[in-house]
Amino acid sequence: MRAARHSTMQVGSVEVPASGGPRLPAARALCQRLGIPDDAKHVLIFTESSHWDTNWLQTSEEYFRSRIEPIFAHILTQLEKDPRRVYCIESVFFLKLYWERHPEARERLRSLLEPDARWGVRLRILTSAFTTPDTLLPHTESILRDFHLGQTWLRHQGLTANPRTAYFPDNFGHSPHLPSLMRAVGVDAIAVTRIDGMYFIASDFRPKRDFPLAGSTAALLQRDLSTLDFVWKDDDGAEVLCHWNAFTYFQGDMLAHAGIIRWNGHVAAIPWRTRGHVARRIGAFVGQLAPLARTPYLLCPIGMDFNDPIVDLNGLLDRYNQERYGHTGTWAVLAGLDDYFTLIDGYRSKLPVLSVDPNPYWMGFYASRPELKQRPTRIVRSLVLAEKLTALAPPDPAIEAALSDGWANVVLMNHHDAITGTSPDRVSNLEQNAWLTTAEGASDEALRLAANSVAEDTSSGVLDARDSDSLRWARTRDGVEVCREHCRVTFGADKGGAITHIEAFGREQLSGLGFDLVVHADEGGLWRLGHEFRGGGFDVVDRASLRPADIKLIELDDGVSVEVRSSLAGHEYTRTTTFRRGDPFIRFTVEGAAARRRTVTCRFDMCGTPAELHMDTVGGRIERPRERVHKPTFWPAPSTLSLRGTEDAVHVCFEAPTAVSFSPEHALEWIIARNPTKERAFGILPVLAHPIGGTSDHRQVHHAAMFVTEGHCGHAVPHALLRQVELLFLPDELHAFKRFARTLVCCDDPTVFFSAIKRADVGPGVIVRLACERPSMRTVEVRFATGQIAAAWLADARETDLEPVEIRDGAALVTISRRLTTVRLVPCVEAPEAHPIARDSSA
Repeated sequence: MRAARHSTMQVGSVEVPASGGPRLPAARALCQRLGIPDDAKHVLIFTESSHWDTNWLQTSEEYFRSRIEPIFAHILTQLEKDPRRVYCIESVFFLKLYWERHPEARERLRSLLEPDARWGVRLRILTSAFTTPDTLLPHTESILRDFHLGQTWLRHQGLTANPRTAYFPDNFGHSPHLPSLMRAVGVDAIAVTRIDGMYFIASDFRPKRDFPLAGSTAALLQRDLSTLDFVWKDDDGAEVLCHWNAFTYFQGDMLAHAGIIRWNGHVAAIPWRTRGHVARRIGAFVGQLAPLARTPYLLCPIGMDFNDPIVDLNGLLDRYNQERYGHTGTWAVLAGLDDYFTLIDGYRSKLPVLSVDPNPYWMGFYASRPELKQRPTRIVRSLVLAEKLTALAPPDPAIEAALSDGWANVVLMNHHDAITGTSPDRVSNLEQNAWLTTAEGASDEALRLAANSVAEDTSSGVLDARDSDSLRWARTRDGVEVCREHCRVTFGADKGGAITHIEAFGREQLSGLGFDLVVHADEGGLWRLGHEFRGGGFDVVDRASLRPADIKLIELDDGVSVEVRSSLAGHEYTRTTTFRRGDPFIRFTVEGAAARRRTVTCRFDMCGTPAELHMDTVGGRIERPRERVHKPTFWPAPSTLSLRGTEDAVHVCFEAPTAVSFSPEHALEWIIARNPTKERAFGILPVLAHPIGGTSDHRQVHHAAMFVTEGHCGHAVPHALLRQVELLFLPDELHAFKRFARTLVCCDDPTVFFSAIKRADVGPGVIVRLACERPSMRTVEVRFATGQIAAAWLADARETDLEPVEIRDGAALVTISRRLTTVRLVPCVEAPEAHPIARDSSA
């Protein structure tokens, strides 16, 4: 085994199994049902679906009318015509719309969504979420609710589907803690396509032979290990069986056509169903996949965006098997993605176990349309707080309706073309912002009603207590100086108002300037920065520190703000640095509108002492290298990063996700404004795979904060300080309610936080989600502040009960062995009559 940090890949011993190798009982039964011969050299498994973006080039309503309705009509016809036919649906959103708007088709759908005694389920749901969510930018709780709400809708229709798979065919990278996220929602196996360093058709003017890029996850899998299947294990110990679609998620779409492409109902090809053509296609697929297989099973996905199902697909495969199997040893079969994982699970011990960070695939979308990242983050914070305040109170129909409406709309923004900002202006402005406006209104109403319901309990602590600490400030000959205990910050007027010194605990943290603004001429688009592809550019064209600036001091009731106005590349920006008594943070706000094809970063030239880059991810924390594949490398930072040195650690917190770089020259930068248009190579050439662009001409506002910890605290931020971080970007008037919410459910371990407390949707009681950054096999006591717990069950985030939790003296004894632990707690007055698993078999 090659030992490595989590930011790299941990590779287990690998062995190629013999043909017809080990099979679990489920796999043996599946092989018999699919008719797979025992002596098959290769089994080419086609999985047919169609990638249904919630909205991308069109709104969801437009997609529904133009593509979803005719596709469903074709699916129903094909499945009813052939009892062996299997079709897969990526996620629940469009199924829900079709179910609701076509009640006449519900029984036909139900018969296909429920298992058949002989053929099993023929219309498979691959992911219980409403969307195929991006996993780099949304709030963790938003992703968990996406899966839960989709599963809840299935339950309410009386459907027993409970997918243990998740399909991410078109995401632009993935959280390195995707295994932990999937464990949290009860998923065992996933398939992905886009990972760092891979070749994707028509995305770059570099030749295909240049890929996979050196040092990337794609190079590790394709060149070093020669495998598309692996066990993905993160640093929390969570595992998922993973398949990588190295040849796109639509590798098999042209099986029965000759030409260029089938896409979105458009066919730049002609039907070509001859035995010779189909055989050549299958031979080509096997030629691509077999060198990268450690089992006899090869996965060939059919699933380009909004394509119709292939007519009589099983007939084409039957003909091939009858005529060609004896010569080729390849058996071709149509099955579900879940079937594929059932088959390769028997070879699990033969697959490499990897800890991967499949990023950066693209970097520009981390900061494209920042409002589409900021608004969902704020909405989720409000919804989570409103739930906590009301979870233990009697249900209030108005609050419950507002919470339901808020979650139903905000989870749709998880989609990998929504929160990413990669839809064109029309779709973004017309539908995505409308969803957010609805979600904002609902979350504001839920929080208002929830706060009113507990106002009397929090009235004594609505205002934060501010210490009369040593915060002081003064103008100097060169600018402004602000001092507080253990920290001194100076601003230089002749340096454009940038910070010239940050001295913490007697040590200088900067080697140059801090809070400088840097403007880049960016030839990238919504997906990528300009230096990510051949012929693009990402070049510095201006800096705020190049010209002197006036510095304005604004005295506040509880501190001081330092305000600087600068003109950069013809656009005005305002930088505000705020210091408040009673907290340790240096708060930064930048406001301004970026010119088109310009990206603006905030830069700090950090000291040159050794420092490790640590940051949070959706689902955990990770150490990352300063560069991978690109120079500079920007990483997705959902909310925090730390530069951990030998003596101090510098921590930066962000109100909402952004893109962060820490160069080998110790420059820490993050994007604060971006106005990309369409990607352009060599100044004139469009990039065919990225056919659209977008604009963000409006004023953009970015909030961040910095603090420094000393010595051993640099590696473990004190608990009390983490509690202050939780309040950083919450309006002052909500601080008392946040503190009150912390008192409703208690844990005897101060390192355990409650990331969610909500009324249970499945069974009585409340759902609590325990979050712990450093889990271990230890048991903690969880209690209600008032009243005792009668019963408790360990659950997943879809609210499926897994096993009972011991109760002692009215407290639940919960084992903390993972970062996220979900438990259903039942107060004494709500003790259930029977075990919930027996009561709700659909779970």
